Amino acid sequence: MKLNIEFLQTGGVPLTNDLMANIMEAIKLYDVLGSVAGHMTILAGCDPVAGSANSISPGVVAINDEVLYFEGGQITTNVFVNEVEISKIFQDQQNKVLIRKRTVKFGNTVPPNQYAWADFVKLQTLKGIQISLSEKADQSQVDDHETRLQRLELKTAPIENGKVVFLFRKPASEVPLGWKECTDFYKKTIFGYDPTDPGSWSDLTHAGGSATITLKKENLPAVKIKTSVLQPYGSNNNNGGFEGGTHQWNWVNRESENLGSSEPIDITNPHRLVNFIEPNFQ
Repeated sequence: MKLNIEFLQTGGVPLTNDLMANIMEAIKLYDVLGSVAGHMTILAGCDPVAGSANSISPGVVAINDEVLYFEGGQITTNVFVNEVEISKIFQDQQNKVLIRKRTVKFGNTVPPNQYAWADFVKLQTLKGIQISLSEKADQSQVDDHETRLQRLELKTAPIENGKVVFLFRKPASEVPLGWKECTDFYKKTIFGYDPTDPGSWSDLTHAGGSATITLKKENLPAVKIKTSVLQPYGSNNNNGGFEGGTHQWNWVNRESENLGSSEPIDITNPHRLVNFIEPNFQ
């Protein structure tokens, strides 16, 4: 509703109850600002007072779609809507309430007419909103970012808990937030999975191998080494000879001393130790 009241006329303007009711109805249209702003918002003022650590200047707030004057003052936990009735003597000499003055002030009262001051939000000015919007990305930039984000999601899809490990050249104390040591890779290297192999190569859970080996007989080349020596045999006399002054010779197999001591062989390739880390996202 829009009212254009032509007060500036000659002949005496009829200031009737109907006219004043229309004026009040027009004024109440301003409460739509409270609906637009939202419940428990600061429309203007309510700024910290210079030189005071806990005082707020007066201003205008919106509570339950109603635009109200805020009195300001010393900050307390809650605010409430204070209503004062102003009475006047009417023409019939009756004292009646003419004005109901509603303001917001610090203090406590009976809920639901009590609101936490910390929950009030001060709105930006339209100019401030315009400046903020001008600094934001436009639609083409947003679309470009969305496309790039989708590509990034595809590329990083494997990076989830339990799905991937990475080499990390720093100690465990420097593993970044969101990651952790992959302890089941201690002292292990990685081989490629082969689903066509009927053995352990087709089992993703398989872990085997050793850093050393000890050679066994079955690991040696299939060759034979045989040694024999000629050795006389017969009765030996006390003079170091053989009885009867004659002796015979026979081939006798001899066993050499152990060629080695069965120490395990280190079969690790030249290497550098690293940590394996894996995602630990929440």
